[in-house]
Amino acid sequence: MLLVSSIFLLLYRNSPKVEASRSEPVPIYLDNLLNAGRQVYDNQSPPVQHDKEEVTVVELAMYIEGMSSFRTQTMDFQLDVYFQQFWRDPRLAHNETRRVLVKDKAVLHKMWKPDVYFANARIAEFHEVTQPNFLVWIQPDGSILYDTRISMVVVCTLNLEKWPLDSQRCHLRILSYAYTTEQLVIKWKEDEPITRNPNIAMSDMHIVDLYPGLCDGNYSTGTWSCVTAEFFVKREITHHVMQSYVPTTLIVVISWFSFWLDVEAVPARVSLAITTLLTLSTQANAARMALPEVSYMKAIDVWMGACMMFVFGVMIEFTIVNYAQRQVMASSLESVKSGNAEKKPSRGDLGAHARHLFLRLRTNERQHLVEAAPVVQPPQNEDAEAQEEVWAEQKETNLSEVWKESDPAERLAHWNEKENDASSPLMGNGRAHVRYGAAEKMKNRKCNDSSRKKEKWSSAIKQIQKHKKIAGRNRAKKIDQTSRWIFPLTFIIFNLTYWIYYLYWKE
Repeated sequence: MLLVSSIFLLLYRNSPKVEASRSEPVPIYLDNLLNAGRQVYDNQSPPVQHDKEEVTVVELAMYIEGMSSFRTQTMDFQLDVYFQQFWRDPRLAHNETRRVLVKDKAVLHKMWKPDVYFANARIAEFHEVTQPNFLVWIQPDGSILYDTRISMVVVCTLNLEKWPLDSQRCHLRILSYAYTTEQLVIKWKEDEPITRNPNIAMSDMHIVDLYPGLCDGNYSTGTWSCVTAEFFVKREITHHVMQSYVPTTLIVVISWFSFWLDVEAVPARVSLAITTLLTLSTQANAARMALPEVSYMKAIDVWMGACMMFVFGVMIEFTIVNYAQRQVMASSLESVKSGNAEKKPSRGDLGAHARHLFLRLRTNERQHLVEAAPVVQPPQNEDAEAQEEVWAEQKETNLSEVWKESDPAERLAHWNEKENDASSPLMGNGRAHVRYGAAEKMKNRKCNDSSRKKEKWSSAIKQIQKHKKIAGRNRAKKIDQTSRWIFPLTFIIFNLTYWIYYLYWKE
């Protein structure tokens, strides 16, 4: 049987070759050849070309049917490709007029095929629905095309320094697992090795370009042939602008409304600043939830941090404004208190000052009382002792009334005197000349003078406080007016620097 198969194979090889446009099923003699065992066809060894020193060259091509979004948390992306491998196996050359199509996996397993694998694929699998998605074409000269559909999850270490304004370059590495470059060499086809479905659309990325590359590397076990497929993708920023940048910008602008509120509206300004700060903090936390923990600062971190600094600066500005206003008012009160303290005598000189004041008042009112007040003399009775008792009683009564109704300064002037001297306004030259009505007039006059002094002091203090309050408000308003253009101008400069740096300057 083996001899017959060999004779048929030689006859077919010597017949003229015709370019195939359609496929034929596996001929019986090829099936017999593959089933003859390793003595006739060794599927464990790579094809031997013209001599044993020539290596087997495997050309690759790839058609990208679909791609999913790049996931930042797991740093990978999904890929659905039609993976094509081209090589030549002279042992399977035939004399059929058309190419031979192999659709049976059992026949495929009997053939030698390259042992390529995807080095950085986390998961890879063949499609089996509704039939195994693969095909093998065998040309008459032994050239073989092995095409299969593969879905995989490819690991890609993303650089998030510019996120969400970033672009990424991810590589798919393809190597031979068992054969070194001395036996097998992998390379891309020369004409359009990587193509894609033009209808591929991702939610947050778009494909800029695809590049084939080489990645041959020396390892301890030898040199292994390797190729790469580079995916250059760029992130769509429209979603992030609408979800992150615009809301945070509006929050910062809202915080500036504090500059137009009244200086004394403390609850309104504080609540506005704290509310905007907490809202920004929530936005920043929501942005970080979609990102992995990395050791470097991302573009979104710079933006959120700057916005929080601007809002925090509004709170600092209000603190400065409030402090400036209160400082001016406090200085006015201290000046008034210091003026009062200078006018008040010390505790040691209190009695002397009070006596001096009482003597001046006594001199003026004594003259007034002599001129205006009627003089009541004690009656002259024969009984001297009775007259003396009546006079003493009247003296004591009038003294007690005058002492109670007198000015505190008079009391303080005589607090250490046991008895009134002869110069008291109630006694004239040691004689009991009690002037009725004088004490009441003196009391009313002193009360009026005291009330007028108090009103003058109160009015003066109120005027000073009013002027100082106006000065403090004006000073605070100047700070607010300056902040109204400093904060927006600084924020505009920051925006220009931020967008130019991350979009055009930073690679």
